[in-house]
Amino acid sequence: MSSQDQKTVFVRIIELPPVKMARSGSGDLWAFNKWWTAIAAKDKSSLFPKDFMWWNPKLNKDEWLYAFPEGLEDTGGNEVFDFPGGLFAVASCKDNDADIEGTFKLIHQWVVESGIFELSLPEKEANPRYDMAHVITPQNAKETLGYHQLDLFVPIVEKKR
Repeated sequence: MSSQDQKTVFVRIIELPPVKMARSGSGDLWAFNKWWTAIAAKDKSSLFPKDFMWWNPKLNKDEWLYAFPEGLEDTGGNEVFDFPGGLFAVASCKDNDADIEGTFKLIHQWVVESGIFELSLPEKEANPRYDMAHVITPQNAKETLGYHQLDLFVPIVEKKR
């Protein structure tokens, strides 16, 4: 894939660190949202996104994740697990189903065509990673734009040569 190809411009490759994450699991997404939002309001020390949403096929539902702060003991009744981190192909889109679905497809296509990365398959990982999303728009920008923007994360690995 040529670096001049338009499709290569919108995909970023990042590495997320392994961290403890709290998860909504099979619980109420909005109760989880209220819990982590209260914690995040007190923690303005980091630029790293701390909350993510993914579809968990084992639960057959969306699951919200939050990077669990060190030293915090209040889990809000949520499970805490070891998020493995790793490489992700990332692109941005509007927060609507058509844009999300289309952008995920483009990222997957870019990874397959890259020749240097491949999709990380959950069934091959001890701690599975799934496609996930993070809202990147502050509320005041959302009100100005009329929509949220999302970063979409697709777990990848370096292709074996």
